[in-house]
Formats: sequence, C-alpha cells, structure tokens
Amino acid sequence: MESNKNNIIISVGRQFGCKGRVVGKILADRFGFKFYDAELINLAAKEIGFDPSLFEKADEKPGLPEFFQNVGQLMFGINGGAENYLSSAKLFEIQSAAIRHIAEAGPCVIMGRCSDYVLRDNPNLFSVYFSAPLEFRIACVKERSGIADEEKVRDIILKTDKKRAAYYNYYTDKEWGHSSSYNLCADVTMLGVEQTAAFVGDFIKAKFGL
Repeated sequence: MESNKNNIIISVGRQFGCKGRVVGKILADRFGFKFYDAELINLAAKEIGFDPSLFEKADEKPGLPEFFQNVGQLMFGINGGAENYLSSAKLFEIQSAAIRHIAEAGPCVIMGRCSDYVLRDNPNLFSVYFSAPLEFRIACVKERSGIADEEKVRDIILKTDKKRAAYYNYYTDKEWGHSSSYNLCADVTMLGVEQTAAFVGDFIKAKFGL
C-alpha cells in the first residue's frame, strides 16, 4: 500500500482509567482528524442491520460469549452450533472491515479494537499505547464514575484491563501493553494529558514529515 501523508491513522491502545481516551481526543482535535470510539461499534452493527447494543455486549471479549448463544436461541430457535449464529470471530471480522473502511475514508484516531493489528500493513498507521500508575487510574475512575469504594474501582480497572488484554492477545499475534506491539508507549502522568498529547503530536509530525 502506498503511503499518503494526508491519510494518517492513529491507533490508540490504553489502560483503563489512564485518560488515554482524552489524549486521543485531543490529538484528533489538534490534527483535525475524525475520532472513533463507540462510534466504531455502531458502524459495525449498522453494516449488518443489528442493534449496536448487541455488539457492545460482546465488545473486546475473545471467543464465543454465552450471550450470543442466547441471542441465537432467541432469534433463530437454535440450541447449539457456532456456525448457526453470529460468533465473536464473525463480529471481529465485521469490525475489522469497518476499521479498514474508516481508515480508507480519511485521517482519524481509532481507539482500541485491535485497530493497530487490523491496519498493520497500512504505511500511514501510527500506533500508541497509554498507561498510568494504578493509583492515578483509581482516582480518575472514582471521579468519573462517582463510585466511592476504592476496592470496587480497583477491581473494575483490573478486570477491564484483563478483558482488553485477553481480547487483544486472542485476535493478534502481539501482546497487549507490550512496547514491541506499538510505535510509541507513554505514561500519561509523566507529562500530563495536554503535554502528552503535544509530545505524541510532535512525534507523529516528525515521523510523517508534517
């Protein structure tokens, strides 16, 4: 695929609660790129005519969730057989097609969903992974969610990260959160949200000669 500096795709992976989504949105705004997060799920759902809520329940979960077995039974009267209903592998395939369609449409920032792997052959791809110390993430999630119980928040964070890692590792040949899986990794707390976005933005400009 021929490189085109005007069609840069920024793929963002991040630990839950590290404010990586905020940094990604800032990058999209500063570059004038489109921003895709939950919208990507909606796009994948609309392409096959399903309610997006079905995809949200299976989002970033490897294998075939029990939920979709129940959906298959409810909609088609099926009692078994992965080939008879919408599997997680099929959902990933549909979502991957949506990601490639988005990437072809113009420059953008895509949050997660293995977009760095799906677009691995795209010369315009730049992948970044954001992290932060657990205590910082606990404070962020407590403020954002309104949950006061610190242990409950800690559990949510660890389970979410475990889910993301399992999903990423299941569908790619890489390791979620490992530096070798991305072009750049950054701890958001080192510089703060705004300066991290500025740093990554400058890195991207240098990489693509902007």
